[in-house]
Amino acid sequence: MASKNNSGKLILTEYAFAQKSRDVALFYCDGTLEYLKVLPPGDNLAVGTILIGKCRHQVLNIPAAFFALNQEGTIGFLPTGDLKYTRVLNRHFQGKLSDGDEVLLQVKREPVKTKDYAVTDRIELAGRYCVAKFGSGRLFCSKNHHQSVKDVISSYFRQKGLCAADGSLIGFSGYDLILRTKAQKLVEAREMDALYRDCDDTLRALDSLVSTAAHRSCYSVLEKPAGWFEGVCGEIESCGYRIEECLTDSYRLYTEMQEKYRAGDTASAEHCDQSQNNSAVKLKKEILTDVTAEAPDGSRIRYYQDSQVPLSVLYSISSRIEEALRTKVWLKNGGYICIEQTEAMTVVDVNSGSATHGKDSEKLYFETNREAAAEILRQLRLRNITGVIVIDFINMSDKSRETEILELMKNKAAQDYRKIHIYEFTKLGLLEMIREKKGKSLRESINEEMK
Repeated sequence: MASKNNSGKLILTEYAFAQKSRDVALFYCDGTLEYLKVLPPGDNLAVGTILIGKCRHQVLNIPAAFFALNQEGTIGFLPTGDLKYTRVLNRHFQGKLSDGDEVLLQVKREPVKTKDYAVTDRIELAGRYCVAKFGSGRLFCSKNHHQSVKDVISSYFRQKGLCAADGSLIGFSGYDLILRTKAQKLVEAREMDALYRDCDDTLRALDSLVSTAAHRSCYSVLEKPAGWFEGVCGEIESCGYRIEECLTDSYRLYTEMQEKYRAGDTASAEHCDQSQNNSAVKLKKEILTDVTAEAPDGSRIRYYQDSQVPLSVLYSISSRIEEALRTKVWLKNGGYICIEQTEAMTVVDVNSGSATHGKDSEKLYFETNREAAAEILRQLRLRNITGVIVIDFINMSDKSRETEILELMKNKAAQDYRKIHIYEFTKLGLLEMIREKKGKSLRESINEEMK
C-alpha cells in the first residue's frame, strides 16, 4: 500500500464546492492517494472540544437532555440514562438534572443530517500513550497488551506511587487511566519513565481542567482538540506514514502555518503549549520537528507558485476527489468493487469484472479478493465511511482462503487512524465490520458545501 519508507507529500489547498471554498488535505505516497479530508470551517465545535453547556430541556421518555453549547444556541444531545459522571457547576448536584443546569460537556460527534451535536459528560483527555477520563479511579491496560507487559506496567506504577496493588489510582480517585496499545513499545524499550510521565501529566491536566471549570462562566471553552493541521498529521502518522514535505498553493494557509510552526521558533512552540493545554499538541510538534529536519528546504511547509502548472493540475486533485465519490472502483487486475452508502450501513460488493483471461477461476477469485481487501480499506479511509460495513467478497470453494482474507483485512485495518472491528464471515459468506464513528463522511461533507 505504501513505499518501503512510507514517506510522502501532504498537499494543502483550497477547493471550490459549488459556490463555497473549503480547505482540503491530501496525502500521496508513491503517487497513490492515501488520505483525503475536507477540513471543517474554523467556527464549528470540533469533536473533542470541552465546554460548559446549559441544559435547555429534557425528554424523559428517551431519556435525554438538550444543551445550549454556546451563546448562539447551538444544541447538543446528551443521553441521561446514567448520570454518575455528570459535573453540574452552578449548584450542588444530587443525581437529577434540571433546566438551567450548567454542565461540563465534551463534543462527541458532529451534527449529521437532522441530528444535533452529540455530547458526553464523561470527559476525557488523550496523552500520547494513554487516555484519562472520568471514572472510578482505576488503571486499565489495552486488551492487546500481553500479560507480562501489564505486570511490568502495574509494578512500575506502584513503585512510582501512581496506583495500588489492586489497580486503583492514588490521588486521582475520580478518574480512570487507560493505556493505549502502543504503550507496549515503551515497555519493550524499557522506557518506563517516559510512559509514567505521560500518564501523570495527562491525569494532572484533566484534574486541572476540572478545577478551572468551577470558576468559569457558562459557554466557556476549556479545551480544544489539536488544530486541524496537527489533527491531519496525527491521522496520517497513525496510518504508518511519514510526511516528508508539506506543499500548498494557498498563501493564507502558508502564512498561517509559518506563523504557528516556523522551524526553530521556540517562542511559538511555547505559546502553542500555553494556549492549548493539550498533550496532543506536544506530540504533533515532535512529528513536525521530524518533518522539518527532513524537508529539502528546511521549512515545515513550502509555498507552491507555478502559473503554468497549478497544484490542482499537478496532483489531479479534482479527479481524485471525484474518484473518491464514485460507487465503482476498479482494481488493477480488472476486477472492481461497488460501494453503496445507505442510512443504516455501507455495503461493498466485490466483482471479478474483466479479470477472467485464461486463469484458474479459484486462483483468480482469491487474487481479486486479496486486492479488493486492501482497496476497500483504503477507500473507507479516504471516504471516512464509518459504522456498520458489510462486504460481499467473491465466493471461494476453499474456505481456508476466507481465513487468509480475514487475516489480511485485520492486518490492514490496524493501519487505519480509526478503530476497526472485523468479525468472522457469516454463513452467507459476508464479512461484517464496524469502523469507529467519528466525523462526517467525505460525501456528507461535500453535500453540505453544495447546499
